Amino acid sequence: MSARYDLAKVKLGKLLTDPEAEAIVLDVIPDLKKQPTYLVAKTLTASAALQLASAQLGAGKVEELRQRINALEA
Repeated sequence: MSARYDLAKVKLGKLLTDPEAEAIVLDVIPDLKKQPTYLVAKTLTASAALQLASAQLGAGKVEELRQRINALEA
């Protein structure tokens, strides 16, 4: 079983074009698209965006999101 996405390489914007991945992201961060930094975050790798968001989200939510996205099979 291999992960569908490498969070260190995939842009957050690309990740959000996958309905399964988007559902996970919006489940963990429901107001993501309302954030003023959303447009900039979409251009970052998912890992970089999560690292920046960790101060607001907390390490637990960031880790939950990483685990759930990594569980998506290719």
